[in-house]
Amino acid sequence: MTLRETLKRLKRSIRGRRWIVKINSDTSIREVKLIFNPNEYSKFKGSRKLHTDKQLLKVLDTHHEEFVRNK
Repeated sequence: MTLRETLKRLKRSIRGRRWIVKINSDTSIREVKLIFNPNEYSKFKGSRKLHTDKQLLKVLDTHHEEFVRNK
């Protein structure tokens, strides 16, 4: 089961859980990481945008639709 499918099956997001998404130059997702201390991470210079579970699901859905369309 993929992360996208797992997030869809969850009826609610876990409070305080944040994710970052790394994207290649050709706009494909390279990596998704769970951040354990989002408050501490956001203080670092050059930190990436943090996503909640719902926001991450939207990102994964749009990239999945693009992938299926281009296949």
